[in-house]
Amino acid sequence: MSQTLRTADSILKELVFHVQPPRGCAIRLTERVAVGFFEPNWTSTADELEPLKLAIYDQKVAELRKTNPKIDWSDIKVESDARSIARWLSEVEG
Repeated sequence: MSQTLRTADSILKELVFHVQPPRGCAIRLTERVAVGFFEPNWTSTADELEPLKLAIYDQKVAELRKTNPKIDWSDIKVESDARSIARWLSEVEG
């Protein structure tokens, strides 16, 4: 039974909405080559966050890497060497 992969954009939106970074602070996902079968095919970085927000960010990234180690990058264009996408809180608030 195969599980449908979540898109990079949906993972990033969940992460940004959960962290609630301050105005002007972006969070980015970047595609990476997974070394092993269970290794994630993505990594995340964030602009500078205050310590509390950084702890929330670190916890959520760890959770998402466990629940969604592989994500679908097919809708994201390649920028230089890898696919990457960034979002700000203002883009995910509804």
